[in-house]
Amino acid sequence: MARKHSGMVRILEPQHIWRRHRVDELGLIVDAEDYYRELYRAALTAKKQILFTGWQFDSDVELIRGEEAEAAKTPVSLVRFLNHLCETRPDLHIYILAWDFNVVFAPEREWMQEFTFEWTSHDRLSFRFDSHHVELATQHQKFVVIDDEIVFTGGLDVCDHRWDNPSHCFDSPLRMSRGEPHQPFHDIQLYAKSAELARTLQDLFAKRWELSGGESLERVLARAPATSTYRPARFHPLPANEIALHRTDPYGVPECQRPVLEIKQLHLSAIAKAQKHIYVETQYLSSRLITEALITRMREADQPKLELVCVLNMRGETLKEQAALGLNQAQNLQRLREAAAETGHRVGLYFTLPYCKTDDERPERGTYIHSKLMIVDDRFLTIGSANLTNRSMGVDTELNVSVEAEGSDHALIAAIRDIRLSLLSEHTGGHAFTAEASMIEQISRLEGPTGDGCRLRVHPSPTEGERTALALIDPDKLPFDPDHVEELDTGLFNALSRDWKKLWSAGRDVTSIP
Repeated sequence: MARKHSGMVRILEPQHIWRRHRVDELGLIVDAEDYYRELYRAALTAKKQILFTGWQFDSDVELIRGEEAEAAKTPVSLVRFLNHLCETRPDLHIYILAWDFNVVFAPEREWMQEFTFEWTSHDRLSFRFDSHHVELATQHQKFVVIDDEIVFTGGLDVCDHRWDNPSHCFDSPLRMSRGEPHQPFHDIQLYAKSAELARTLQDLFAKRWELSGGESLERVLARAPATSTYRPARFHPLPANEIALHRTDPYGVPECQRPVLEIKQLHLSAIAKAQKHIYVETQYLSSRLITEALITRMREADQPKLELVCVLNMRGETLKEQAALGLNQAQNLQRLREAAAETGHRVGLYFTLPYCKTDDERPERGTYIHSKLMIVDDRFLTIGSANLTNRSMGVDTELNVSVEAEGSDHALIAAIRDIRLSLLSEHTGGHAFTAEASMIEQISRLEGPTGDGCRLRVHPSPTEGERTALALIDPDKLPFDPDHVEELDTGLFNALSRDWKKLWSAGRDVTSIP
């Protein structure tokens, strides 16, 4: 039987939790300007080891920029900074484990990456590619462990095209990657100070490092514990004493011989038990299972009416994203709107525009939403690497962290509420929101007849073009976003990979593909 507290059904249940850990300090860091700065500051305190794992890394990404970078006493680009740490701290070891990406992503990746990270860096800076996952899936977990207490995890990789600040200006001189400006970008990272959490993620990293072909890290990790003097300067505190960890791992982690689908089970529980509102930020909403769970909840006549607000991308960042996930998402958004009209629930689906000084600058594309966050009733929050896609629920390797307030835990409830309102304010361009009023009504009042007063806009999908495509194509039959390993179409992916290899070998730009 589901546990209750103060009349509310508890979302977190043992069947979808990997581990529970006590934390000394916890909070969210919003956008990469603050996260990269805090990562830089935390790394400066490292004594023993730094462990990085993620979907992508770039050797030259600048961790701090502008006047801060000019005043810095160390290099500020990633590899040069890490080299400096190794050179100045003889006991420090640094390990970077990156997803061994499919060749279709090659045009977006740094050339000669392994050579840059492994062969031009310090002897105590080690880099490996991680291919220990289901074929055609991705290793998508993103976390950093510094010494034996400090953890960062969430949606952000340490790479180009991720840096931005909450203003999300259309024209920002500091938002540069490899010498070129890139799209405004929004994401969120979790910070934790917890020896228990650090140890669990150290063990997870060490297992994945060895499975990728690396040496045992037992000697480095077993050294005397190193406590940290670091504390973040800019973050949204979460006054929780305990967090829960959740995974997607269809390959089966070493201690488990069956697929691990805790993140899927977590989201289904959160949706089913929501009483007032669900706030979501996600890179994609293509999961049919999540959509069906939301519709099922809306059709439960004996449950309170919900308000669902989802902030996502206007469209995919690349053509392959649009092909792989766009039609599934378009179909899901249409189904959610139809279910809301049928049942009387409130559903607001939005994208957000960057700040522009004049209307002449108004961009055709919104700020890129890369965060993976769900808040339910201001009493539950989960954040991590998992998007609301079929892949994240069942195929790719993911990691999420959750907190849930007990009925009397007013401080945590207030902190989660403040994060939700702060994010809404950021997406609308600084407008104030109140907890008492409907999110959708407040956004609608800001939009006005033309929408000029609000950067948060109603999502246009499904567009006329998407409706035409949906009449011809069943997106569930496309092979790009499966929710079961058995649905992965190896033959098609291999054929695509061969085509991309030819283009890569010929040195052609991906944008030249007809």
